[in-house]
Amino acid sequence: MNRNLKKLVLPLLAFCLLVIGLTWAGKSARVHSESQAQPEIQTKSGVQRINDKAKAVKGPDKAAIRGLTDEIMSQYGWDDAPAAVTESVKDRLVSAEAKFHNGNHKGISETDVSRAVNGFVAKFNTPDYSRTSPSEVKEVRGRLLTLLPDFVGRGRVENGKGQAKKAGSQIAEMSPVEAAYTTMAVVYQKLNNPDFQKTQAERRASWIEKHSKTPAFPNKPDSEPSASQTARQQEMDGVLKRVASTASIQDLFTLPDKVLDVLGIERQKKEDK
Repeated sequence: MNRNLKKLVLPLLAFCLLVIGLTWAGKSARVHSESQAQPEIQTKSGVQRINDKAKAVKGPDKAAIRGLTDEIMSQYGWDDAPAAVTESVKDRLVSAEAKFHNGNHKGISETDVSRAVNGFVAKFNTPDYSRTSPSEVKEVRGRLLTLLPDFVGRGRVENGKGQAKKAGSQIAEMSPVEAAYTTMAVVYQKLNNPDFQKTQAERRASWIEKHSKTPAFPNKPDSEPSASQTARQQEMDGVLKRVASTASIQDLFTLPDKVLDVLGIERQKKEDK
C-alpha cells in the first residue's frame, strides 16, 4: 500500500492509526521489557500523557476535555488525516463528553462498542475473526484499566472526583471519549494482535479448554501455531489494501461520524458549537 495513502486510510477506516502498542494486551509485560528495542511501539510516556490529560478532567471543562481528546487522537495518527474531518470529530467528542459529565449524555456500554466495531466487519466484509463481542471489549478495557486508571472506567466526574472503583466490581460505563478510545483499541487488536484475531467460537473453545480440568481437545496445542497467526495478520493487511483501492474517499470521510452514531454519541447542534 502507498505510504501516504495508508496514513490517510488507517485513521479513517480503522478509526485509528497503529501506535499505542504498549497499552497491550496479554503481552504487555513483554512489551514493557522490549520497548527500548522497538521504537515503533508507543513508550510509557505516551500512555502517561493520556492518563495525565484524563486526570486533568475535573468535570465538564471543555478545555481539559479537548486536551485529552487531542492527545488521544494525535497518538492514534489523526494528525495525518484531513483537518476538516479530524476537527469535526474532535468537536463532537468534546461536546458529548462535557454533556456526559454534566449528566446530560448517557453512558456508553461495551455492547455499543462491540456493535460499532462489528459495523466495520459488515461494511467491508472482513474475516469472521475480526468480529468482536461485549465480553472481548470488556477484556480489552480490563487490560487498559491497569495502565490508564485515571481514564478507563472512571465514569462521570463530579466535583473533581470520578466514580470509585472497588476490587472485583464492574467497570463503570464509558464516557464518549473513553468509548471512542476503546473502539480504536479493539480495532487495533483485530488488525494486528494474533491473540485477538480469533473467531468467537475459537475464543469460547479456548476458554472452555483453559478452565476445564480435562482439556476438551487433548491433541490440540495450547495456542494456535505462529504460522496461522501470521497468516491472519497478513490477511488483515490485505483487507486494508482492498478497502483502500475500492472505497470512495467520501465513504471514508463519513465513516468516523457513522461510528460515533453507532456509539450513541450525539451530533452537535448549532448551540453546542
